[in-house]
Parts: sequence; structure tokens; C-alpha cells
Amino acid sequence: MDKSKLPPQTADETAQDTGAAGATGLRTRQKARRREQILAEAKALFAETGVDAVTMAEIAEAAGVSTPTVFNYFGNKDGILIALITEGTQKARNNSKVLKPRTDVDFVTTLLAVFMDISVETMAIASKRIWRYAHAASTRHPTTEFARAFKEVDKALLDLTEDILSQYTLTLANGTHGDVRHIAHLFFDVWFSTFQDFIQSPDMAVDTHCDQLRARFAPLCQMIFAPDFLTAPTLSHAR
Repeated sequence: MDKSKLPPQTADETAQDTGAAGATGLRTRQKARRREQILAEAKALFAETGVDAVTMAEIAEAAGVSTPTVFNYFGNKDGILIALITEGTQKARNNSKVLKPRTDVDFVTTLLAVFMDISVETMAIASKRIWRYAHAASTRHPTTEFARAFKEVDKALLDLTEDILSQYTLTLANGTHGDVRHIAHLFFDVWFSTFQDFIQSPDMAVDTHCDQLRARFAPLCQMIFAPDFLTAPTLSHAR
């Protein structure tokens, strides 16, 4: 059909189309707000009483919605946890304050800043109690959707670490340049182990976690990198 031969829309028809689009946009925004409210209430309840102890009905009541609504949005508690962790990790990555390379401080300080930023942002996503549950659940049931999503979070953090470290020459003690993926993986593994100690200790402060991380990073850096690079990091010409 030749659309040019169709009669033009009347003012009423145009208004109806505009109104329909506006109503659709409003419903979308309302759904997004409701979803965020459910996540916020679930996060608070999980932190207070533990993931296992909280029911979907309690989450629904706290969020002011029906229990079927919570199931429709997330499926189950694992679905809520996946959303909390994966979406929180993406936001943390987008808002990272350490993406820009620095040459005005020594490299140990740079590494510490990178990984402490990850630690702080990780704790903003969920409490120690929630992270303990998440780590345990993914270890006990490694083939579940939750475990797969949890692995993707680790991969995203490792990729972020690699992106940051790739901006440096990474001059090794023998004068060659290190493989950024291997180096990123090495320090990520050290951070991960230290972070596990942190979340397993309910009373450990962030400052103590930072001190532990520095104590593990410093000797490792001295063994791996050239002294001049450690003192005054240089940037990669590829950047």
C-alpha cells in the first residue's frame, strides 16, 4: 500500500499515540522502580538475618508488593542474588576511580589502590554476610546458574584489573616486559585470598584488610618487577 495516499493523522489520533507512548514509558519506569525497591529490601534482609533465613514473602512484604510479583521479577532468591551481585559489579566497574594510570606514586601503592577500590566497591554491593553465602553456594553447587553468574563476576573483575595494568610497561626484574594477563591473574588471586579472609572475619576493618593486602603485595612486587619500575612506574607506549 502506498502510505503517501493515506490520510494524515488527525490531532486526536496524534494525541492518542503520544498518550499511549507516555503511558508505556510510565509503566516501564514504575516497573524499574519496583524492581530496585525489591532488590534494596532483599539486600537489607539478607544482611540482617542471612539469605537462608529470609523468605520471598518477607521480601515482598518489606517491598510493599505481592509475593508472586517478587517471583515474577526474579524467579527465586538466587535470582535476586544474581541481580544484586552482577548489576552491582557492573555499576562498580563503570564508576571505578582507578582506571586512569598514575606515575606519581610507586607501583605497590598503585596496585593497592586498584584492589582496595575493588574491595570497597564490592562491600558496597553486598555485606560480608551475603558474600560469605554467595561464595559458599557457588562452591557447593558449581553447575548452577548462580555459580555461573558468580564466575562471570570474577571474570569481569579480572578483566578490569587487566585493563588497568595494561597501561603500564610492567618491567620485570630481568628487564623484559611482563605478560599483563598473567600478572593481573597473579595479583587478582592474592587479592581474592585476602578478601576471603576479610569477609570471613565479621569484625575485621577495611584498614586491616588494606594492611594485609600491602603486606602480601610488597614482597611479591619486589620479586617480580625491576626496582626502577617499582619506584617510578612507566606507561606503555601502546596506550
